[in-house]
Formats: sequence, C-alpha cells, structure tokens
Amino acid sequence: MIIAETTLTPETGAYGYLLTLGEDCPWPPEWPYGWRCGPIGTDTVHILTDTDTGTITITLQIHDEPPPPWTDPAWGSAEEMSLRATEGAPVIHILGSGDFEEAEPEDGPLQLPVDHLPASVRMRLYCHTPDPEPGVGDRGERHLIQLWAAARQPPVHPRLTESHLTQRRAYKEDFDQSAAAWQQ
Repeated sequence: MIIAETTLTPETGAYGYLLTLGEDCPWPPEWPYGWRCGPIGTDTVHILTDTDTGTITITLQIHDEPPPPWTDPAWGSAEEMSLRATEGAPVIHILGSGDFEEAEPEDGPLQLPVDHLPASVRMRLYCHTPDPEPGVGDRGERHLIQLWAAARQPPVHPRLTESHLTQRRAYKEDFDQSAAAWQQ
C-alpha cells in the first residue's frame, strides 16, 4: 500500500538525474547505457531520461510492502535494484554540466518506511515517453519510482547488447581521462 507520494516536475538535461538515499552524491563514473537506471555505489542510482532538455514528471511513491506490478502497456518494463539507505529521505539531484541541482517536492521530503538506518530498500522504476526518440522540450516524459523496505535482491534490467557495452566502455575511458586531468 502507498504510504506517501509526491510528484516533481524538474527541468532536466541530457544527463538525467540521481536518486540518492545517502549523503554522498558522486558524478556517475559509468553511464547505464542499455538500461534506464544503474547504480552508483550502494546508495545512489543514476536514471537516464529521453528528454534532452525540458520538463519531466517524476512521481515518487513510498510503500509499506512490495507494490503489485504496474500493468499499463503504455509504460515501459520495470527495472529494479536494491539500495542501502543511510538517510531517511530520498533526494533527487538533476545532473547539470558537471554539477547537481536538488529537485525538491513542494510538499516536503518523503520518509522511508524503515525502523533504523542503514537499511535495505528496493527501488522499482517505470518510464513513459510518448515520443522516446531523444529530443528537446517537453516530451510528456513521466517516471514512476516506487520504494519499499526489502532485503537485498539481484537487480532487474534488460539484457545488454554489444552496442551498449561499447558505449559504456567509451564513456568510462572518457571519464577516467577527465578525472585524471582534473587531478593534475
């Protein structure tokens, strides 16, 4: 059952956004090409968008038990992953050109349904974009993120293609070179 829900409508860019359940908010060292979302450490997930620059709608739900699957055929398949919460409220960070902007819900932060921290939380993500080709402007993109307390489980993602693995390697090489240049 849903115990809390909020909707955000942030402006996003080509980099997507982060959902974090901890204090640290690192820049993604690897893009989750081939997936809609991918982990950054144990408490943060990087979520990609189809909208290059424009508004998206993010609905964040907190559940007291695993929610039933969303069956609307207009929405994409669910992706799931387990996260380690070290903070009691999830935070959305929009990725800019090398920086982060926190997207705050108008009705205040939601609290995770956990008795103590750190805790294991399961995240399920559904996405819907009427026109999934990447582009600029409001494309009607909507994301549904469901969170609930649960023991760690393996992630649920689509199978990666060789093209996705090549994109991941290229980004990682570029990121490693950029990080080395920043350190000098």
